[in-house]
Order: sequence, then structure tokens, then C-alpha cells
Amino acid sequence: MTMAATNKRITYLDLLRVAACASIVLMHSPAPTAEVPGMVQVPIYFLTAAGLVLFFMVSGALLLPVHGGTKQWLHRRMGKILGPTLFWTLFYLTVAYLANGKDDGQLFRDLISIPFTAKGHGVLWFMYTLAGLYLLAPIVSPWLKQASRNELRIYLGLWGVSLFLPWVALVADVNTSATGMLYYFSGYAGYFILGFYLHTHGSRLPSWGLVTCLVVPICCLLIFGALGGKGLEPLFWYLSIFVAAMALAWFEGVRRLSLVNKMGGGVLTELSNCSFGIYLVHIFIMRYGLWNIDFIVHGLGWLWQIVVTWVLTLVISFLLTKAMSYFPFSEYIIGYHSGRLKNAKGSDFSIL
Repeated sequence: MTMAATNKRITYLDLLRVAACASIVLMHSPAPTAEVPGMVQVPIYFLTAAGLVLFFMVSGALLLPVHGGTKQWLHRRMGKILGPTLFWTLFYLTVAYLANGKDDGQLFRDLISIPFTAKGHGVLWFMYTLAGLYLLAPIVSPWLKQASRNELRIYLGLWGVSLFLPWVALVADVNTSATGMLYYFSGYAGYFILGFYLHTHGSRLPSWGLVTCLVVPICCLLIFGALGGKGLEPLFWYLSIFVAAMALAWFEGVRRLSLVNKMGGGVLTELSNCSFGIYLVHIFIMRYGLWNIDFIVHGLGWLWQIVVTWVLTLVISFLLTKAMSYFPFSEYIIGYHSGRLKNAKGSDFSIL
């Protein structure tokens, strides 16, 4: 199903976007001063990592292969992602400058670095990666249009091997530099193409296989952590086989649920439309707002601190994003304008 084929929203992708957005906010909710036990914070941190890569998969499902000319594609997609990237970079740089008194020299360096790396706040790295995938999309699309299921599986299999390399590196020397054999099969492009593959062909994994893709990473994380394992991040982070397995299970599991097709419209559609804005604004709401309320951070206890911060951040971010969606040119700020999406199909994470 392509963008040219239908204007009907794809409900399961809307649901995935909402769930992914909620998981990312949950990941960031534990306040560093709330004395959250490490045995709680670390699993939250790693087990919600699949949320972000689901956005790349949803984008791949909806945008690949590209139809039309490269110039038209880049004008439509890159033109709109650059606006939100620049706006929120300058916004977070200004907030940091006012709050922390950043020196003028560092601010100047940050400003001239904007075209080359994420500045303002760490969450904006996603924007640069997404832009890179947009640049790649028209290049890989001719292959995707004619590639067989087995050819796609060969690419995804090699990409999957690259996700194992952090574990192989525990016992062997691994070259992950640009001279490595699998270097050009690694990275977030794999999630982009995996989303296209699952949306187009589906997975042949049985239900118990999908459950295994969720259970095994959880068990390995708990066992490795209990044994005092160090260097968890490359083993359980975005470009690891365990996060890819969890993302595959969530994507395919939700896609198969027939009940999901009855959930379209209403609140789900609105939350999906606002997911990009929620992602961009939630850090400001959380860290410059809720984390400064002593009762929330210290008066509730660590469990309720996480829950209350999570829920309030989602609600406030949604309401703020929805309000901003009525602004002129809001699609260049939050990727969404309420008055122009009455019957639009669900699109990629950022640009509808």
C-alpha cells in the first residue's frame, strides 16, 4: 500500500506511532534527583528503546518506495523537516542559554554547527537521522520496487548480523569502522527498510516467535544486569539485535491484531497526528517544568514520580501541540496543521 494508492488512514500504524511516542516519554520520565533504583531505571531505559526505532519503521512502511521524481520528493519532504529542526534547535539553544548562562563563544559554535550535528538538545538527533533517511529513500526506491521478498530478506539478514556485532565484540575483535565488511549494511536504514518489508510482505514468524522476540531481550537484560555486566548501552541500545527484535515483535504483533482496524479515528488519529510535536516539546515540558515541582520529584516517591511525570507530560504536550497545530505554518514547526488534514492518510512520523 503506497501513498499514491489510497487516502485511507492505516490504523495500525497510527496506533504504533502513539505507543512509540508514549514509550519515549516514559523513557525520559525518571528524574535524576528522585532516587529511582538502578534496577528499575535501567530496564525502563532500555526496554523503551524500541519506541524510537518504531518511528523509522512506520516512516519506511508509509514512504517507501518513493513515487515521483527525486527533486519533487526532496522539495516536499526535506523542505518541511528542515523547518521543525531549525525552529526547535534555536528554541532549545535559547532556553539553555537563558537557563544556564552558556558563554557566547560556545553559543556561536553551536549555531554554526547546526547543519552538521544536533544542537540544542539531544532528542534532536532523531531529526538528522530522519533527514538522512529521506535523502536515501529515492536512491533505494528503484531497487525496492523490483526486489523480491527473498532479496529483501538477504539485505535484512546482513543488517541483522551487524546488530549482533556488539555482542561478538565481547569475545572477539570486531571492525565496526568504515572499512568493516558489514559497515554499509549497518545503521538506521535497516529499520526504514524493515518497516517497508513488514508492511508489504508481513512476517512469517508464528505468534510464539513474536513473544520470544519480546521475552528473550527482557531476560537477557535482567540476567546481564544482575551479573554486574558493564557497558550495557551498545548491547541493548537502538542498534542492537535485542531492540530490533522487540521492535519487530511490536510492529508485527499490532499489524496482525484485527481489533486494531476498529480503533481508527477520534482520539487515536489526533494523538497520531500530534506525535511529532509531542516528541519535540516533551523534554521542555518535563525538564523545565515538571522536574522543577518539588512535590512531584520528591514528595511522591520514585514510582509515582515516574507515573505522574509520564502522564502529565503526555497530556500537556498533546494539548500544546494541538493548540500549535492551528497556527499559520504550524507544519513547519510541529509537522502538522489541523486545518489541512481532514481526510489525510496516516503519513510518516514527522510530515503528514
